[in-house]
Amino acid sequence: MQMTKVCLDEITFIAVLVACSHVGNIDEGNRYFHIMRRKYKIEPNIRHCGCVVDMLGRAGLLKEAFDFIASMKIEPNAIFWRSLLAACKVHRDVEFAKRVNEQLLRMRGDQSGNNVLLSNVNASQGQWDGAEKIRS
Repeated sequence: MQMTKVCLDEITFIAVLVACSHVGNIDEGNRYFHIMRRKYKIEPNIRHCGCVVDMLGRAGLLKEAFDFIASMKIEPNAIFWRSLLAACKVHRDVEFAKRVNEQLLRMRGDQSGNNVLLSNVNASQGQWDGAEKIRS
Protein backbone atom coordinates (compact mmCIF):
# COMPACT_ATOMS: atom_id res chain seq x y z
CA MET A 1 0.00 0.00 0.00
CA GLN A 2 2.74 2.42 0.89
CA MET A 3 4.67 1.63 -2.29
CA THR A 4 1.63 2.30 -4.49
CA LYS A 5 0.92 5.58 -2.69
CA VAL A 6 -2.52 4.46 -1.48
CA CYS A 7 -4.00 7.05 0.86
CA LEU A 8 -4.00 5.44 4.27
CA ASP A 9 -6.97 6.59 6.29
CA GLU A 10 -9.00 5.23 9.20
CA ILE A 11 -11.06 2.98 6.90
CA THR A 12 -7.92 1.50 5.34
CA PHE A 13 -6.63 0.58 8.78
CA ILE A 14 -9.94 -1.05 9.72
CA ALA A 15 -9.63 -3.24 6.61
CA VAL A 16 -6.02 -4.11 7.43
CA LEU A 17 -6.88 -4.97 11.05
CA VAL A 18 -9.81 -7.15 9.97
CA ALA A 19 -7.55 -8.96 7.50
CA CYS A 20 -4.90 -9.54 10.16
CA SER A 21 -7.60 -10.82 12.51
CA HIS A 22 -9.01 -13.29 10.01
CA VAL A 23 -5.64 -14.74 9.01
CA GLY A 24 -4.36 -14.82 12.59
CA ASN A 25 -1.47 -12.44 12.01
CA ILE A 26 -1.42 -10.87 15.48
CA ASP A 27 2.06 -9.36 15.30
CA GLU A 28 1.31 -7.61 12.03
CA GLY A 29 -2.08 -6.42 13.30
CA ASN A 30 -0.52 -4.95 16.43
CA ARG A 31 2.18 -3.30 14.34
CA TYR A 32 -0.39 -1.63 12.08
CA PHE A 33 -2.45 -0.55 15.07
CA HIS A 34 0.57 1.23 16.55
CA ILE A 35 1.92 2.80 13.34
CA MET A 36 -1.57 4.06 12.58
CA ARG A 37 -1.17 6.38 15.57
CA ARG A 38 2.53 7.07 15.54
CA LYS A 39 3.27 7.44 11.85
CA TYR A 40 -0.08 8.43 10.35
CA LYS A 41 -1.48 10.35 13.34
CA ILE A 42 -4.80 8.51 13.15
CA GLU A 43 -6.35 8.09 16.59
CA PRO A 44 -7.95 4.68 17.04
CA ASN A 45 -11.72 4.78 17.15
CA ILE A 46 -14.16 2.23 18.50
CA ARG A 47 -13.99 0.20 15.26
CA HIS A 48 -10.19 -0.08 15.33
CA CYS A 49 -10.28 -1.16 18.97
CA GLY A 50 -13.02 -3.67 18.20
CA CYS A 51 -10.85 -5.17 15.47
CA VAL A 52 -7.97 -5.60 17.91
CA VAL A 53 -10.22 -7.29 20.50
CA ASP A 54 -11.57 -9.60 17.78
CA MET A 55 -8.04 -10.35 16.57
CA LEU A 56 -6.79 -11.22 20.06
CA GLY A 57 -9.92 -13.21 20.89
CA ARG A 58 -9.74 -15.29 17.70
CA ALA A 59 -6.13 -16.12 18.54
CA GLY A 60 -7.10 -17.28 22.02
CA LEU A 61 -5.26 -14.40 23.67
CA LEU A 62 -8.15 -13.79 26.04
CA LYS A 63 -6.21 -12.10 28.83
CA GLU A 64 -4.50 -9.81 26.33
CA ALA A 65 -7.89 -8.89 24.86
CA PHE A 66 -9.26 -8.22 28.36
CA ASP A 67 -6.27 -6.05 29.23
CA PHE A 68 -6.58 -4.20 25.92
CA ILE A 69 -10.23 -3.38 26.63
CA ALA A 70 -9.37 -2.23 30.14
CA SER A 71 -6.60 0.05 28.84
CA MET A 72 -8.53 1.68 25.98
CA LYS A 73 -8.98 5.45 25.99
CA ILE A 74 -12.43 4.81 24.56
CA GLU A 75 -15.15 3.71 26.96
CA PRO A 76 -15.83 0.05 26.11
CA ASN A 77 -19.40 -0.87 25.33
CA ALA A 78 -21.11 -4.22 25.74
CA ILE A 79 -20.12 -5.27 22.22
CA PHE A 80 -16.46 -5.48 23.26
CA TRP A 81 -17.27 -7.68 26.24
CA ARG A 82 -19.69 -9.88 24.27
CA SER A 83 -17.07 -10.37 21.58
CA LEU A 84 -14.60 -11.50 24.22
CA LEU A 85 -17.24 -13.71 25.83
CA ALA A 86 -17.84 -15.38 22.45
CA ALA A 87 -14.07 -15.95 22.14
CA CYS A 88 -14.14 -17.60 25.57
CA LYS A 89 -16.73 -20.04 24.20
CA VAL A 90 -14.64 -20.81 21.11
CA HIS A 91 -11.56 -21.42 23.25
CA ARG A 92 -13.54 -23.21 25.97
CA ASP A 93 -12.41 -21.04 28.86
CA VAL A 94 -15.28 -21.09 31.34
CA GLU A 95 -13.41 -19.38 34.17
CA PHE A 96 -12.32 -16.48 32.02
CA ALA A 97 -15.86 -16.22 30.62
CA LYS A 98 -17.13 -15.65 34.16
CA ARG A 99 -14.66 -12.81 34.58
CA VAL A 100 -15.79 -11.22 31.31
CA ASN A 101 -19.44 -11.67 32.25
CA GLU A 102 -18.78 -9.70 35.45
CA GLN A 103 -17.84 -6.73 33.26
CA LEU A 104 -21.10 -7.08 31.35
CA LEU A 105 -23.09 -7.25 34.57
CA ARG A 106 -21.44 -4.02 35.76
CA MET A 107 -22.76 -2.32 32.65
CA ARG A 108 -26.31 -3.42 33.55
CA GLY A 109 -27.14 -4.00 29.92
CA ASP A 110 -29.33 -6.69 28.44
CA GLN A 111 -28.45 -9.31 31.02
CA SER A 112 -30.56 -12.07 29.51
CA GLY A 113 -28.44 -12.15 26.34
CA ASN A 114 -25.25 -12.03 28.36
CA ASN A 115 -26.43 -14.92 30.52
CA VAL A 116 -27.24 -16.98 27.44
CA LEU A 117 -23.69 -16.44 26.17
CA LEU A 118 -22.18 -17.45 29.52
CA SER A 119 -24.50 -20.44 29.73
CA ASN A 120 -23.38 -21.54 26.25
CA VAL A 121 -19.74 -21.34 27.34
CA ASN A 122 -20.52 -23.66 30.26
CA ALA A 123 -22.50 -26.03 28.04
CA SER A 124 -19.66 -26.18 25.49
CA GLN A 125 -17.49 -27.60 28.27
CA GLY A 126 -20.11 -30.12 29.33
CA GLN A 127 -20.83 -28.18 32.52
CA TRP A 128 -24.58 -28.65 32.24
CA ASP A 129 -25.33 -27.82 35.88
CA GLY A 130 -23.56 -24.49 35.52
CA ALA A 131 -25.32 -23.77 32.24
CA GLU A 132 -28.74 -24.56 33.70
CA LYS A 133 -28.06 -22.50 36.84
CA ILE A 134 -27.12 -19.43 34.79
CA ARG A 135 -30.21 -19.63 32.58
CA SER A 136 -32.62 -20.02 35.49
